[in-house]
Amino acid sequence: MKMTDKIFIILNWTVLFFSCISLIILYYSNIINPYLTILNVLIAIFSLAKIYINYKCIFKFERINEQVERAALGNLNTRILVRDDGILSKLVCNFNKVIEELQKTQENQITVEESRRKLMSNISHDIRTPLTSIIGYIDALRDDVAANEEERLEYFDIISKKSKDLKKLIDEIFYMAKLDSDEIEMNFQIYDIGEIIRESIIAFLPELNKKEIELRVNLPKKKTLVYVDKLSIIRILNNIFKNSIQYGSEGKILGIDLISTQKSYQINIWDRGQGIDEEHLPYIFDRLYIQDKTRNKSLGSSGLGLAIVKKLIEKHRGTIWVESRPYKKTVFSFTIPKL
Repeated sequence: MKMTDKIFIILNWTVLFFSCISLIILYYSNIINPYLTILNVLIAIFSLAKIYINYKCIFKFERINEQVERAALGNLNTRILVRDDGILSKLVCNFNKVIEELQKTQENQITVEESRRKLMSNISHDIRTPLTSIIGYIDALRDDVAANEEERLEYFDIISKKSKDLKKLIDEIFYMAKLDSDEIEMNFQIYDIGEIIRESIIAFLPELNKKEIELRVNLPKKKTLVYVDKLSIIRILNNIFKNSIQYGSEGKILGIDLISTQKSYQINIWDRGQGIDEEHLPYIFDRLYIQDKTRNKSLGSSGLGLAIVKKLIEKHRGTIWVESRPYKKTVFSFTIPKL
């Protein structure tokens, strides 16, 4: 309790004391003055009421102060409970809201820090693996381990492939970092999203023919205008196409549908391959998340492609999701707002 509070209470007790003394004097001196008596009684009642109210307020403020001190020391689980319907209640309610926001911020920071540590661990592992392999083959070539020229050329091919995979991973890591810090310059213009899809499909025709994958395209004939960064949209499409061809080639079908909704265009890219297990669906767009590490590494997946896709779509104010029934239909869907 502060000194000012103590002084205020002492003054109230003093007023009450002298009021009572005055009543006693009036009583024993046989002075009959109803006005003076009523005045003293009122002063006494008022003083008692003030003392009660002060004690009650001081008690409440002490409790609030204790909770504030706890919060200041880092205990963000604390909350203040009051039954006051006045200004104090609003003050406490606002304080609790501030504490809740601070708690959410703290929890988000912890989550981000854990994700960052996990990300760094995964990146270190993903870089170390091809690098170790490259060093191993270089040492083998230096020590003339290869039995003949054909084997030496095979070692060089492996080194070249591993080096390209490593470069691709590093490029994607840097691209993702630039996306996070808004360092990627985007040139937004009006384009026909249908034409961009057609251009992107053409680049994959040789691979589709080689793997004997049937292409099913459903694009509207009329223009489908959007305001986008063309290079980003091409990257989105390419990443999803690569993913569908890599993991859906067994189904021998790749489908692309462009659907017009009320406020946006929805692009569905689907296949009938091995799909994605239901337990992995919520995490498929997480950075470096790989459903089957052994299988995906053999296919050259970095685990960043879909994370980049999601980030780019968000920058276009769109949404992305995936639905999968293994060997029946796996659909990657995303939306781009209409012009």
